[in-house]
Amino acid sequence: MILVGAKIMNMNTINVGGANGTFSDYIGNITDLYDLAKDNDPASRSELTEVIGSILEIDLNLRESELVADVLIKLMRQAEKDLRQVVSEQVAVLGNVPLRLILQISNDEIEIAKPVLTKSSVLASLDLMYIIKSKTSEYWQAIAERSMLDDKVIDVLAETKDFDTALALANNENIKLTQHSLAILSDIAQGSDILATPLLKRAEVTNDIAAALYRYVGKEIKAFIDSNYTLDKDVSEKVAEAIDRGVEELSEDINANGFEPDNHMVIAAQSFKDKNLLDIKLMMCTLRRGHVRSFIAQFSVYTGFPVDTISEILSQSNGQGLAVVAKLRGIKKNDFISIFMLTSKIWNGDKLVGVNEIQVALDYFEKITPELAQKIMGKDAG
Repeated sequence: MILVGAKIMNMNTINVGGANGTFSDYIGNITDLYDLAKDNDPASRSELTEVIGSILEIDLNLRESELVADVLIKLMRQAEKDLRQVVSEQVAVLGNVPLRLILQISNDEIEIAKPVLTKSSVLASLDLMYIIKSKTSEYWQAIAERSMLDDKVIDVLAETKDFDTALALANNENIKLTQHSLAILSDIAQGSDILATPLLKRAEVTNDIAAALYRYVGKEIKAFIDSNYTLDKDVSEKVAEAIDRGVEELSEDINANGFEPDNHMVIAAQSFKDKNLLDIKLMMCTLRRGHVRSFIAQFSVYTGFPVDTISEILSQSNGQGLAVVAKLRGIKKNDFISIFMLTSKIWNGDKLVGVNEIQVALDYFEKITPELAQKIMGKDAG
């Protein structure tokens, strides 16, 4: 027995079609809840939410489910805000709640709708997309927090281009962002490091997007320094160069597949050269850090040969092409052999370079003269 205000409801009638009553009997009794929904007495509220919970746990057929939906929707319309919020939290975790009731709650005030929007499994993708199209950003943000979202819903959320919705998607570790949504979120993130940071942590972020985000963060750091510190011109330029180099190396780290440098790396290398900073010392430092792609870009600018040519030369296991370029540009033997060994992952993977391979490369270096190197490389050697 459950006490509801001044009335007593026999909960045995919940047994639909059983010996103690019928579903119709129970629906007749439940109409007494309407007046109670307007009662602010805490005890009555507690009893009411308990009854609602019991109703929602009944195994109903389709007709009975629709009747329950009618009753509870009318009840929700009459109930105060705090009671509607409690009911929303109750139904959000149940899977057998009538869809009409869930949609009614989903379109209520955001404080009431949020539990259902973030948790209810009753809402299908089409329902979620309809809500996104018809409601405001607070509803989008709640949907973006769901533990399960299909690709279409993720794309629709991203296409709103709402910052807080984008941030909710970026921080949602339970979903996998689509490439379409990542492209949109990346564009938004290039106006805020608050969004860029969680995006960079996501495994599905592509190398190009990550590199673009790193470059944006680098610009933001330089802007912050310029705005908050007074530095001499030389010091300011060195700080900017250090940041650019750091961004370049971070971009290098995220590109595990292949060794072809991107255009940004080549531009950065050319910038170092224009400032008379591109020398063997800088390139060896880059290489010892394991940033092979950045080294290729720098070595291409330093030697004056195209990136494709340098990549092909460094792919040779005998070091012959490298020896020719080294002799042509006056690179010393110690630096030559360091470059050969440190770039060996291009042609040798993670294996160690053998003594015989090192000796073959050294033999080529010793035999080739600058004049011969000039003839071999021809007109491109100028």
